[in-house]
Amino acid sequence: MAWSGNRNSAVRIITEVVRNAVDHVGKGIVELTLSADEDDVLFIDVTDPRPGDQNLDEALAGGHGTGLWLVRQLGGEVSWFPAESGHGKTIRVRMQPPSETGSATPAVEAP
Repeated sequence: MAWSGNRNSAVRIITEVVRNAVDHVGKGIVELTLSADEDDVLFIDVTDPRPGDQNLDEALAGGHGTGLWLVRQLGGEVSWFPAESGHGKTIRVRMQPPSETGSATPAVEAP
């Protein structure tokens, strides 16, 4: 895939989001989909059979653990929506390509 963003950050984000899904799914299949649009925005979608709930909204806001916090520190914008299949949910991470004036590698400090 041709994407001009920081691939090391993208790989770390993929690792964090997939690990989180696998750790919380119990039984079921976890699916990973990567795509980039015409504006060079990368979309990382991780779908699992667990439904979304209030705890997920809290986790996305940074209320649980460091995985999603790290995703945001690496430049990912995190959201979720019901899976297209009607069963489970999809966590979507949206990553912008680097700006002409921005840093290619974000600095990350532990919380």
